[in-house]
Amino acid sequence: MKRIFTLLPALVSLLFAGNVTAQFNCGSDAARRELIKSHPEVLIDEEQLRAFTKEYIANHSKGQRSGPFTIPVVFHIIHQGGLENISKAQVLDAMKIMNDDFNKRNADTSVVIAEFKNIIADMQVEFRLAQIDPWGNCTDGIERIYSAQTWMGNDYSKLHNWPREKYLNVWVVAKMRNGAAGYSYYPSSVNALYNVPARDGVIILHDYVGSIGTGNSGRSRALTHEVGHWSNLSHVWGDNNEPGQSCGDDDVDDTPITKGWFSCPSPQNSAVCNPPIRENYQNYMEYSYCSRMYTEGQKERVHAALLSDKSQRNNLHTEANLIATGTNDGFTQTCAPIADFCANQRYTCVGNSVKFINTSYNGTIDNLLWEFPNGTPSTSTDASPSVVFNTTGWQEVKLTVSNAQGTSTKTDNQKIFVAPTTTFATPFYENFETPGALNDFGWSSSNYDQNETYFTQVSNAGKSGNHSMMLNNYYARFDHDIDELISPPFDLSQLTTAQMNISFYYSLGSWDEDFMNLADSIVVYATTNCGGTWTKIYNKGGAPIVNAGYQSGFYVPGSDQAYWRYVKQNLPATFKQPNVRFKFQVWSAIKTNNFYIDDINIGSAPVGIEDNVLSQFFVQPNPFGNALYLNNLPSGNCSVEMRDVTGRVVLSNEINVNSDVYELDATNVSGKGIYLLTIKSGDAIRTIKVMKQ
Repeated sequence: MKRIFTLLPALVSLLFAGNVTAQFNCGSDAARRELIKSHPEVLIDEEQLRAFTKEYIANHSKGQRSGPFTIPVVFHIIHQGGLENISKAQVLDAMKIMNDDFNKRNADTSVVIAEFKNIIADMQVEFRLAQIDPWGNCTDGIERIYSAQTWMGNDYSKLHNWPREKYLNVWVVAKMRNGAAGYSYYPSSVNALYNVPARDGVIILHDYVGSIGTGNSGRSRALTHEVGHWSNLSHVWGDNNEPGQSCGDDDVDDTPITKGWFSCPSPQNSAVCNPPIRENYQNYMEYSYCSRMYTEGQKERVHAALLSDKSQRNNLHTEANLIATGTNDGFTQTCAPIADFCANQRYTCVGNSVKFINTSYNGTIDNLLWEFPNGTPSTSTDASPSVVFNTTGWQEVKLTVSNAQGTSTKTDNQKIFVAPTTTFATPFYENFETPGALNDFGWSSSNYDQNETYFTQVSNAGKSGNHSMMLNNYYARFDHDIDELISPPFDLSQLTTAQMNISFYYSLGSWDEDFMNLADSIVVYATTNCGGTWTKIYNKGGAPIVNAGYQSGFYVPGSDQAYWRYVKQNLPATFKQPNVRFKFQVWSAIKTNNFYIDDINIGSAPVGIEDNVLSQFFVQPNPFGNALYLNNLPSGNCSVEMRDVTGRVVLSNEINVNSDVYELDATNVSGKGIYLLTIKSGDAIRTIKVMKQ
């Protein structure tokens, strides 16, 4: 006899991996503890569903059919234009596999061991892609959403959820934060409003969807497993993610007690927990990678869940809902396409070629037209045209697609950034004291999700002055929102080995008092081919990077060292090239606070020598006319050199400083534009940008 039923956990995660013998990590227990800590009411819903299930099974005669049940499904593919943006064919393949598994149509039931052949269940549950969306529009049941959340893979990645009483939501992502391949909540875990119904559904990695495209046959039962959890089935060894630890039970009468399996044993070696009874290692709720079946007992449990009002499962399969979602028998329609596209790179340079890819969905495409106002060609009817841009900045790209059912147009002004070809000489110092860094001086910012958080130049905080670049993370709404600050190109070819480094100051606070688990990270990349490929040169994340600690309000740092952290990173010799640019990428947590970066120094003095004596140096006015006033220079001899952006020296002086302000004659500097002013005092060196008006 089975053990007495214990309360179901609130969250169960699936951890498949490419190596079938690997041990896996899972945050299920921790997630459940946190959930119950915040909302112990979950236990009431779990107990109620447990009682309903027991009563249903007790009153349900064997062989009596409650089904069939039809469940409308929507796939939300969260992507950033990479492999995770899986094809419709891959989704259809996954749907076929899942329907075959649930309805005993999979051919590999023939290899189920003799002990379980007679209880392989036809679950009588069919899943159909929706043909009508929540607003009454035509759909093919697949929604594509461009978002950096594809790299997070948690509840905050569950974007654009459709009403769970009408659809089973499936989110497809590129990565999972907890290392899982997918997870789903039980109906009892997300029943109440306090548990946010938007969490309800399955979230899964793109390469565990189907057997084609990025999927493969070995991983193709992952969706079957996760929908099993969504249907109130636990792992066959019990309500945890620790198979192989101790013998456990799933409260289903015809699945024997088991420890759980990470690989497929021989039948004679499968009787471990209660010899000589062999265990159901071929069950879809196992980790054995030889899953072939559900049991009749699991079928009863699933039917009970679908007939329960917990999380409104009992509304999904009603005739009224099937009609509302276009999943009723015999209904079919052809939809108008929805325009969408991506590019093979986000950054490029003037004169370089960029490939655009049509990723439109929802309906077949009869006509297609690209428009590139600043590109060559300016229009195209190719599915994947290559375009050259000859103007700098963010470029407008427009795609129009149509068929007999309608037309759709998408215009995107932040899909591709074209950088100027003007290269700055090094050593180079940027303290953002001159306004217009994001427009006039070649810096650019990228707001991946085009939301409330983005880089901007501010005048109320700075390490060496009053200005810096700020990322307003105070308004972050989800973990791993990605924003970037990209530099103009620099000539590093003339730097000595000792000068091959990059340094900067940053300041970061948290408005969560317990910031030990924050998902923040600071990553610095470099490219030598105009953004075609980027090389990671610095990466730090988590609580250690929160140098300003807990900040309850909108964080603005002071100017003293306590609020700023110094970072210095040596650069590989491979970057001693004439056209190198840097990308400062910040991944924000939902409870992080503002991030500031200042005093970026490229090609500084030898490692270990900091330019402290010049840290307070600044010039006035900027833009300048016939004179510049050099402020806060150390007393004594200094050298001053001014170059244009090509590296040509336009001014060179040796000066003796004996006051707080030194007047530098600039009447011989001709031509408006940007110049680089370098000050040397002993071993210290400082280069800043100035502008001649």
